[in-house]
Amino acid sequence: MNLKEQLYVCTLARCQTISKAAEELYLSPSALSVYISNLEKYLGIRLFDRTGKSFVLTSIGEEYVIRAEKMLEMKEEFDGLVEKALQKGHPPIRIGIQQRRAISVVPRTLKRFMEAYPQVEVIFRDGPQDVIAEMYRKGAIDFMIAIYRDELPDACYEEIAQEQVLVALPEHHPANAFAYEVPGDAYKHIDMIHLDRETFILPSPTQSMRCTANRIFEQAGIRPKQIIELRHFDIIMSMVNQEMGIGFNRLGYVKDMEHLKGVNYYLIGPDPYCSKLVLAYRKGRVISECEACLLQILKEEIRNNYRV
Repeated sequence: MNLKEQLYVCTLARCQTISKAAEELYLSPSALSVYISNLEKYLGIRLFDRTGKSFVLTSIGEEYVIRAEKMLEMKEEFDGLVEKALQKGHPPIRIGIQQRRAISVVPRTLKRFMEAYPQVEVIFRDGPQDVIAEMYRKGAIDFMIAIYRDELPDACYEEIAQEQVLVALPEHHPANAFAYEVPGDAYKHIDMIHLDRETFILPSPTQSMRCTANRIFEQAGIRPKQIIELRHFDIIMSMVNQEMGIGFNRLGYVKDMEHLKGVNYYLIGPDPYCSKLVLAYRKGRVISECEACLLQILKEEIRNNYRV
């Protein structure tokens, strides 16, 4: 629905000068002046009286504007109906996300997105990375937020952040004495060599943090004395809190576990170990406007969790 004529006349009537109206309409003053003159010639009447640089409505011009404003209001209402219809017709947006990360970011993400697109359904499916990766392979989700592992078919990977990995020590563990500060870092550092032949509480072998832990052990040249396997980060950190072993955590998860006062977190080594957090989706996918909005909000909420 194009109401350019009505928009130009109403804007000029409100601004009363060609220069101000043209600036608001993103036109050149000469183009707007020619348009108004041609319109008046076409109608056979003058809509404006010219007084110097001022354009003042004639009596018939006032009648024109009354009706034109109603038309513009109707156009705005109709455009809103069209937008709602398009949103309602959008298929549900399905996102896979690691369970622990979902707890802190999904509620705020949904709240913000629903304010912008109340008619679009969003489905978050959470779980360990191996589970959501399988959902992706089966086509049960459209997007996946996860630690980077180049294992998905025909996937595009967009990096969201470099997420620091922290080692979690019980409050009274003797290795706490080897922690050292690095200017500018929120957490102290510790070298993994001081944790050789210790008991570690780790996720199952298919989970991303277990793969990360194995790489850390390999790079540091250490071996655990014993490994206790559990799938849930909350239980792992609770066991660290109870002095039952050492664990690992991700920076994005730590804020939701601050109630565990008996856990000390440290960055690993002088150059802290990081994992790459990515958004994955299929190659060739055209991302709609509302999907782009949702993904941007999700990225912002994830990054907010890294501010310590």
